[in-house]
Order: sequence, then structure tokens, then C-alpha cells
Amino acid sequence: MKSVVVSGTSSGIGAAVAEEFLGRGYQVIGLSRRGNEELAAADGYFDLRVDLRDAAAVRSALTDLAPLEVRDGLCAVVLNSGLSPAPSPLTEVDWESAADVYATNVATALHLVQAAAPLLRQHGGGSLTFVGSSTAAGHDPTRWPYAASKAALTSLMRTCAVAFAGDGVVANEVRPGPVATAMTVGGADERFLNMLNSGYRTDWLKSVSTVARWIVDVAEFPANGPTGQIFNYSRKAS
Repeated sequence: MKSVVVSGTSSGIGAAVAEEFLGRGYQVIGLSRRGNEELAAADGYFDLRVDLRDAAAVRSALTDLAPLEVRDGLCAVVLNSGLSPAPSPLTEVDWESAADVYATNVATALHLVQAAAPLLRQHGGGSLTFVGSSTAAGHDPTRWPYAASKAALTSLMRTCAVAFAGDGVVANEVRPGPVATAMTVGGADERFLNMLNSGYRTDWLKSVSTVARWIVDVAEFPANGPTGQIFNYSRKAS
């Protein structure tokens, strides 16, 4: 059976991506610091609690803790773990806070790539799918630490596309735009979002289940499919 690794599965987009993969018949290795008890009860889901900022812990999770039969079927990795701090004036941002955001959003992805890429290579290739953000363009000075970390994530994605091109591993990024998570509108359902977006004549705010489908669709790209690409869903429709 095919298996995948998803980071940041304790809630939000990561949890929804894991559920989407399970619904498509995959085994899922979920990596997060807090774990997800609800997903852990599902058949085919393996809940591994790990701090992704610790490179050794990430390697151990995939090579020692994950079941061998699941590792042998690894075909996709979704890099979702991250931190989005509250906006702050650029003149008031201290480097320690900015570095913490960078470590959480970039180091976690680097460590997971380094641990998972050899497994993908061993089993004939696969995909690396990064969950990015349109803020990487850097137009909002109050979001600079987050934007800088997401810009670095895009650079890492494109580097992976080149570094692993000969191994049958594609690397792409999904920029979903604003998503209705518990931190935004309490994880509102599809009906509420449709009403909200209809009132504002936009499709700007998306549900986590919608975004999860997009991410998994990209993660299922074949070895000769698009690589090094940004799939941007963060535009407003008129």
C-alpha cells in the first residue's frame, strides 16, 4: 500500500490533508508536536509526536519509529508545519522573534526533506509538496518575518526540484490563500463559507477540506509531472 508523510497534523490544514489521503486509500504518517488523538484512532494513520525543529528527532521518527512496511511504500511528503505570528510594525520586530519564525517554518521543512528524500529515492521516487503563502512576495511590512520564511521555503522547494530531478522526485508548492481554520473563523463549514463569500462576491476564504484536496492533487503528480512550480490559489475572483 502507498504511504505518505504529512507534517503539522495536529490540526488545521495538516489534519485535513491527512484525512484526504486516508480517504484516497493511503497510509499516513503524521508528524506533529502535539499529536492528533482523533486521527490516531483511524485505520492506516500513524501518529508520531516529534519536534520537527530537531533534525535528529525527525530522522529517528522516519527511520526508527515509522513501521517498516509503511516506509517501504513512501511516495509523497507534504511539508505543512509552520508558524504564523501576529502582524507587527517592521520597526518593532526583534531578531529573536523573527529567527524563531524562520526556524519553525524553514528548519522544519529542511529537516523533513533531508530525512524523507533518501526514502523516496529508495522506493523509486515520489513528491515533495510544500504549503506556502502568497506573503512570500513581501508586500506587507507588518508580516516580514513570516514572509521571509515563506520566501525561503519557496527557494527550498525549487532547489529540491533540481536536486532530486534525477531520482524521480518532483517538488512543488501550493499557496492556498486565506483558509478557514480554528484560528480564523472557528473552522466554519462549507455552507457558511459559501454564504460569506457570496455576500462579498469572492471565493477568497476557503475551507480546510477544499485546500486539502488541492494539496493532495498536487502531491499525486507523477515523476514526469510538473516540478519546481507554484500553484497559487490566493487570488480573488471578481
